Amino acid sequence: MRANGTVFSFKSGDKGPLSGDVLLIPLVAKPQPPLELVARVDKLCNDTVSELLTVKALREEVGHLCHTTHSGPCPRIVLVSLGDAEKLNANEIRTAAAAAARWLATERLTTATLWIDGLTATEVEQSVAEWALGMALGGFRFLAHKEPDEKVPARIQILLRAREPGQVDRVLPEVRNAALLADAVNYARSLAHEPANVINPGTLADRARELARAAKLKCTVLTAPQLKKLGMNGLLMVGQGAAHASCLIQLEYHGAPRAQNTTVLVGKAITFDTGGYSIKPAAGLEGLKFDKCGGAAVLGILKAAAALKLKCNLVGLVAAAENAISDTAYRPGDIIHMMSGKTVEVVSTDAEGRLILADALWYAQEKLKPTVLIDVATLTGGVGVALGTVAAGVLSNDDGLAGDLGEAGRRTHERLWRLPLWDDYRELIKSTEADLKNVSGKREAHCIVGGIFLKEFIRAGTPWAHLDIAAVAHLENGKGPTGKGATGFGVRLLVEFLRQRGA
Repeated sequence: MRANGTVFSFKSGDKGPLSGDVLLIPLVAKPQPPLELVARVDKLCNDTVSELLTVKALREEVGHLCHTTHSGPCPRIVLVSLGDAEKLNANEIRTAAAAAARWLATERLTTATLWIDGLTATEVEQSVAEWALGMALGGFRFLAHKEPDEKVPARIQILLRAREPGQVDRVLPEVRNAALLADAVNYARSLAHEPANVINPGTLADRARELARAAKLKCTVLTAPQLKKLGMNGLLMVGQGAAHASCLIQLEYHGAPRAQNTTVLVGKAITFDTGGYSIKPAAGLEGLKFDKCGGAAVLGILKAAAALKLKCNLVGLVAAAENAISDTAYRPGDIIHMMSGKTVEVVSTDAEGRLILADALWYAQEKLKPTVLIDVATLTGGVGVALGTVAAGVLSNDDGLAGDLGEAGRRTHERLWRLPLWDDYRELIKSTEADLKNVSGKREAHCIVGGIFLKEFIRAGTPWAHLDIAAVAHLENGKGPTGKGATGFGVRLLVEFLRQRGA
C-alpha cells in the first residue's frame, strides 16, 4: 500500500474481448440517455444497462452508483451517475469519477473497463481526462504512518473502451497528462498531511531536494546564516523559538529558456503554528500542521510543470518556519527590521505568515526579477468568514493578472473571489512605533488587511497576486473529488494559469 493510497493507471482496452473485474459506465441520469447511446453499451453486457434504466435504478445524485452482476466477461456492471445534463460540468465528472474510484478500492478490485462513450457524448471539454483526474484524486488516502492493509489494492488499472475506432487513442494523451497532474496534486496533499515531528523546515528542504533530483529541477536552500546576511529577519524571527531554524527553499524550472518572462510563486510553509505567545486555542490545534499547505502547493506546481513539460520559466520559493513558544520566541511588541528596510511592530505573533511572506516576496523581486509574482498562503481565518469553503480570496495590484487567475480558477473549479486593495485599508496597519504593524487589532477586514500588509512589500510595476487559501486548503467535510483532508488547492489552478499564459 502506497502512502498516497491507491494509484490509478489508464491504458487502452479497445482491442480484443471485454475484460476486467467490472465494467464502469458513466451516464447522465437526467434526461435519460438517448436510446442509441444505451444500445451501444448494451451490446457489451446483454441489455443490462437498458434494464437498469427501465426500473430507474440510476439516481440524479452525482456519483450515485448502480451495481449489478453479469454472466459475461466482466462479472460486475456499474452505472455511475453524472447527474443532470444541463448542470453537468468538469467538476461533477471528477466528483463522479472519485466516487467510482473509492468504490473500486473498497471492493478490492484491481482492474476495470471504462466505457467512455457516455463521457464523450457530453458537452464537457476533455471529459475523459477529467474523469481520469477525478479517479486519481479520489484514490488518495494518507496512510504513511498506518499499518498497511494488504487487501486494499495499491494499484488499479483502468482499461478505456469506446465504440468508435480510434477514439481511445485520441483521448489517451490527455488522460496521461491528467494522471501526471493528479500525481502532483496528491504529492502536495501528502506533504500537507505530514505531522510536525516529520516535516519541519529542514526536512521540508530535504523533500524539496529529493523532488529536484527526481524532476531535474535546480534547488537552492538558504539556511539561517544566509538569511541573516540578507536581512530576512521576518522569516528568521518567526522561527527563532523553534528547535528547527527557518529556511528559504528555491526551486527552478526552465521550460522556455529563450523567453524573458519568469513567474515566481511564493508559498507559506509554517510547518506547525502554535500561534506563538499569541497562543491558539487547544481545540483543533492538531490541524495546524496544515499551515504549510501554500508551500506544499508550490512544490506540487513545480513537480507538475516538470512532468507536463510546461512552456514557461518558473521559480518556486517556499518560506519555511515553525512558529513555536520558547524563551527565544519572538514576542508581541517586538519590532522587526525586514529585508526591504521597513520596520514592523508585532501586535500578534499569530499573524506570522505575512512576516515570512513579506521577506520572501522582497527576496523574489530583489534577486529573481519576476515578470509575474504570486504568493499562495493559508493566511487568515477571515477569508473563511468572507467566502466560506467555496472559494479562495485573491488580492492583486494588476487587473489582467487577477482576471487570468480568476479564469483559471473557473476552469479548474479552484475558484477565486477578488477582494479590494484600496488605500483606505492602509490606515488599519499604521503603527506609532514602526513603519507598520502586522495586524490591525480589530475584527474588520481580516483577509484584506493581510493583503494590504503584503502589498507594502511589492515594488511599483511588479504584477502581483496574493491567494489566501486558508479556508479551502483542508476540508473537514469535503464533497468534491478530493473528499476530506488536504485538497492540494492551488496546484491545478496555477498549472492551468501557466498553461494559458505560456512563456
